[in-house]
Amino acid sequence: MHRNRRSSSSGNHPLPALGAAASIALALAILAGCGGGPKQGAKSAHTPEQAAYLQNIQVTPGRAEAAQNFLKHTVTTVHGTVTNNGGKAVRYLEISLTFSDIEGKPIEQKTAAPISGNTPPLKPGEARPFELSFDQVPAMWNQAVPRMVPVRVILAGD
Repeated sequence: MHRNRRSSSSGNHPLPALGAAASIALALAILAGCGGGPKQGAKSAHTPEQAAYLQNIQVTPGRAEAAQNFLKHTVTTVHGTVTNNGGKAVRYLEISLTFSDIEGKPIEQKTAAPISGNTPPLKPGEARPFELSFDQVPAMWNQAVPRMVPVRVILAGD
């Protein structure tokens, strides 16, 4: 007689472990794609040329909004435009965003990359809109557009 073996929920079944591992891998992939840092080949330190080039980058704030996603978590999305006023293409740009409270005091600082390995380089003279999403912004945030400052750039050819 042939019997089917079934695992009980308390037994060693590989599917829950695989599901958890897949969820973690997906979360890490999403975080990596949201501008968490420079992509492969990016230098970790600024060269003097890169630091000087930051003055050619203009970040124009747009709007900020908070909404619930399908998991009922609040996601804050910040919109803006980045303009390359210099003579070289930008292949990576990191900006600092400072969120403030109702009194205008800084309460949280985050960094994000509106130009990265996931986007085409920003050509000289080009302006490009961006949208950055954050899943954890302090409850004390005043709902105003955060202050945005370019802090790191990697030029094409670097």
